[in-house]
Amino acid sequence: MKKFFEDFKKFITRGNVIDMAIGVTVASAFTAIVTAFTKGFISPLLALITGNTSLENMVWVVKDAVTELVNGEEVVVTPAVEVLYGAFFQRVIDFLIIAFILFLVLRIATAVMNRSKKLKENVINALTDRDEKAAEAAALAEKAANEAAMADAEAKAREAEAKEAAAAAEAEKLKAEENRKCEELALLKEIRDLLKR
Repeated sequence: MKKFFEDFKKFITRGNVIDMAIGVTVASAFTAIVTAFTKGFISPLLALITGNTSLENMVWVVKDAVTELVNGEEVVVTPAVEVLYGAFFQRVIDFLIIAFILFLVLRIATAVMNRSKKLKENVINALTDRDEKAAEAAALAEKAANEAAMADAEAKAREAEAKEAAAAAEAEKLKAEENRKCEELALLKEIRDLLKR
């Protein structure tokens, strides 16, 4: 018995059940609004056209009621056979209004979602292009720096011992620059990966 109530508690507190309850409540309120709109605006217009007092009062009497006088009062012995087509039309109109409004809401929601998705894709593409260009520029700069360092090292190797110290300092400076560029490249790649998620 305890497990039954625990399972019921889990079921009732799940997000889907709560969402469904909210949906049913909103749908009930929405149906009431549509019914009031139909009865207040559309039914009187249709009644004006058809000459009847209300759309729901439109009936087709297939067979009249059979009545008898009992103790001076008219009593229905056999009820009339009626086709309530007015009530049917009323429900059809309600349904069409609800379906049209739901169609509009879904269309707007879909358009907003598609626009948001396209905007996100554009941002990701722009960031990817920028990252690729930055990576290419960093690779070219690194290659040029390496070539310059090698040429400088060869030239300094031929120079006197006094200039070897200056060449070593220059090579160390270039390595620091390369490390900084590598760190920047790694950081840009990490930012791109985070944006893709």
